[in-house]
Amino acid sequence: MAEAVDDLRALERRDAELAASAQRLRELDAAVAAVRGRAEEIDAFFAAYPETENRLREAMLGAETELAERRLELEEAKAAVVDATNEDVREAAERLVRRVSDHVSVAEGRRAHTADALEELEQQAAALPDELPQLAARAENVTRELPGITTPEGAPRALIEWAGQAHASLFVATGQLDSQRERVVREANELATMLLGEPTYGSTPAQVLARVTSDERRRQRR
Repeated sequence: MAEAVDDLRALERRDAELAASAQRLRELDAAVAAVRGRAEEIDAFFAAYPETENRLREAMLGAETELAERRLELEEAKAAVVDATNEDVREAAERLVRRVSDHVSVAEGRRAHTADALEELEQQAAALPDELPQLAARAENVTRELPGITTPEGAPRALIEWAGQAHASLFVATGQLDSQRERVVREANELATMLLGEPTYGSTPAQVLARVTSDERRRQRR
């Protein structure tokens, strides 16, 4: 009995070791996914950048043209107020000034919004390349724990390709550890079932060890 309990303890330790190793691989895989996700975002940004920049610059030109036209209309409307020959004409001209002033405000807002969007685009285009060395460093940290995987270059496509290879390697390694754990769990349950005289299948090695040692203590107290 004592020897069997020692075997269960060894299986429990082995299961814990395998569980810790599998958890580490899953943590590495999460790190790989994070690098890949950000690299894909950066790659997509620069793929769309020329079209986006062109669209925003055209929108900016249109907004500036519209604003200039609205301001000219406002000057003409104000001049009409000055030139009004009677009160009715003056009131009509003042109403036109208010309407055109609203149009100017809308055009100014559109221009400001487009300018902000263009500035944000340019800021991103300038800042995103600075992230790539950091992503490469994070990838290298993972690579150190993955035999057969080379450190990627600090370019979006290279990082994406590396992430695919790293994930595949981690998937296989995690599957192997899970298979080993299944064998350990099965062996522990078979041994515990034999000792207890009742099935324990589905229990972890730690659980079956606890049941066996608890049963042994009860027997010793009798």
